[in-house]
Amino acid sequence: PLVLLFFTFLFSWWRGCMMKQEVAFVLEFHDIFELPYMFLIISSAFRTEEDREMLWKIILYAAIAKAFDGASLYFFSHAATTRWGVVQSWRDGYMLGITVIGTLILLNYRGTSLRPLRRLLLWIAPVLSLCFMMSFRRTFFVGTFVCMTVMFFSMPSGRRGRHFWFVSAILGVAVLTVFATNPIEVVTRLSGITSPQNEGSAYIRLMEWPNVIQNILHHPLFGVPVGIPWKTYYRMPLSAVYTTLGTHSTYLYWPLRGGIPGLITFIWLMSKAWKSALINYRLRTTEEDFFFGQWGIQMLVMYQVACFFGLMYADMLTGVLAVILTAFQLQTRKVTGRASLREVAFLQTMRQGKLVYREPLLRKLYALVTKRGLRAQLSQT
Repeated sequence: PLVLLFFTFLFSWWRGCMMKQEVAFVLEFHDIFELPYMFLIISSAFRTEEDREMLWKIILYAAIAKAFDGASLYFFSHAATTRWGVVQSWRDGYMLGITVIGTLILLNYRGTSLRPLRRLLLWIAPVLSLCFMMSFRRTFFVGTFVCMTVMFFSMPSGRRGRHFWFVSAILGVAVLTVFATNPIEVVTRLSGITSPQNEGSAYIRLMEWPNVIQNILHHPLFGVPVGIPWKTYYRMPLSAVYTTLGTHSTYLYWPLRGGIPGLITFIWLMSKAWKSALINYRLRTTEEDFFFGQWGIQMLVMYQVACFFGLMYADMLTGVLAVILTAFQLQTRKVTGRASLREVAFLQTMRQGKLVYREPLLRKLYALVTKRGLRAQLSQT
């Protein structure tokens, strides 16, 4: 899918250059364009068994650094932009959200090798909570809550009781953090989730959707070329902060810029990531595999939820996605002993709890042809 992604958006950029009659680098080169070669770089640099565990930890360490960065901005910065949150990047909001969930999973961890990491996260939990709540990233507040709910079903049955109490404790810490900092601003921002008409930024994002959908319907095959602003079919307020080079919905961005090939690429990429994450967790044998497998599932849950209202294809998220996909690949190699799951039958593997291989396509076609030929001979007889 990454190869298809590269050529789809390269073709879209070429179409944009032809329409503008100029060859130029566009802002969107910093977006999903980066993912194929970022993944190539990361997957080439991290390849061993030791790298597998380190990649997962790198994500946590990066989020810890960002938590301290956000906390320092909250206490020492007087810039006007901080009223929109101490971190404003979609990458930072996503990393903080998955780190909160990672801490929750570590509380249910019963092994020994990751205990120092759990101890570290518990020590910096107040800083993490402060930065996450003062980021005002509503999308990831919702994503974190959805992940906590999903974990009641994805966790082993013997750990769901403990999970309930840990979730209650984390929600309690979040409420205390809000009351101790800026409750009015947090409530105002959260009101945009249920009443978007009363909150400017949430309302504008919903107003983008009809325009973007119309652009997709008018350019269904290859989409609106990269670098070309999409057409405004329905009036948008002049004072609104919105972009015509993208959209606040990742699900709409792929068909908007890549047309049908772009939509196929997104579905294909997500399908392969989900297959890897679910099989890694189903075939786990150690407590470390439990943590990495469960966390991988929740990373995808958080990502899919954020795709509804977030630019999860841009804003420096490509580097994080490259690290996550490489971590999935190394975890798959450790759990299954395979570098690819192409020949693995997903449903049978999940049902039986062991690797089940599917019949090759050519063999299936041969069996189908010979079966039809045998039926034809019998009917003639």
